[in-house]
Amino acid sequence: MVGLTTALELKRDNADHQITVAAQHIPGDISLEYTSPFAGANWHSFATKEDTRLQDFDKLTYSRLIELAETDANAGIWILPDVSYFTAHELKNQSYDELIPWFSGFVDDFKILEESELPQGIVFGFKFKGVVISVPIYLNYLYAKNIALGNIVKRVKKIESVDEARNLHSETKADLVINCSGLLSSQLLGYTDSAASYPVRGQTLLVRNNASKTSAVSGFQGYDDEMLYIMPRKEGGSIIGGCFLVNNDDGNEDPELTERICQRAVKYAPELVDAKFKNNPTLMDIVKVNVGLRPFRNGGIRIERDPQKPWLIHNYGAGAGGYQGSYGFSKRVTQIVNHLPSKF
Repeated sequence: MVGLTTALELKRDNADHQITVAAQHIPGDISLEYTSPFAGANWHSFATKEDTRLQDFDKLTYSRLIELAETDANAGIWILPDVSYFTAHELKNQSYDELIPWFSGFVDDFKILEESELPQGIVFGFKFKGVVISVPIYLNYLYAKNIALGNIVKRVKKIESVDEARNLHSETKADLVINCSGLLSSQLLGYTDSAASYPVRGQTLLVRNNASKTSAVSGFQGYDDEMLYIMPRKEGGSIIGGCFLVNNDDGNEDPELTERICQRAVKYAPELVDAKFKNNPTLMDIVKVNVGLRPFRNGGIRIERDPQKPWLIHNYGAGAGGYQGSYGFSKRVTQIVNHLPSKF
């Protein structure tokens, strides 16, 4: 997704660019090594109050996703209230002020919830105007937009090195390679990175049950690496998660986690099993259990020109924030390209 967005924005910035997206996996493929299809996905910035760099990336992307939701039905993006709930366990080591996100003054319709608006067991919450992205639709949307503008999308064997990637453009070497390798960045040869990249395992359920809003619950005692998030999709059904297991690349379902996710979802979003709400099933109707690996990197995303190879620009390490920062990342890559000397 980051690669497709970057290619699209580079072409939109300069129609004369000749761009090839070369990838082992493209939209429609399913592989544990291909993170994009497993995302929820929504916009809920993970930037800290001090991380203004990531804030800027996410700000731009929020505006673009809202615009797409309002102007292009083909994108598969839906505007819905985004609600965050916190249990008493979550507040043990944090104050209420610390739970108010940096974007409270930026996003539309931000509101701290009244006590009467909180479900049982929840002690604090807020909501804002959010978006949910149906990733199967959106990935193909990005693919189609690239093709329509003249970019080439090429399925290739697994790329072993950035030097090899430079030869995948056409009969001549590419002038630039943009490294959007995501989860596989730690395996790609030909460059160095002092910060380690690593997977963070997530498990979600695609269900036929519909929810009324996007919601998240933090703070389950005894399960500090688990949380609940519910993302209703525009075409019907919902994505429900999840967990955050660092350096865990197990691609198998954890059935006990699946059961905990279902129980939590019904507790905090009872409309999921209410037949009166959008003709929902009265039990959780699971279409598919997804296990995906988020491409994290110590220090956050790397977007810069490589210090050793002037033709190489990096754009990887987005962690769980790839969709919500994608247009910000792409703008930064475009700025780097536009400031390159004519010869390098």
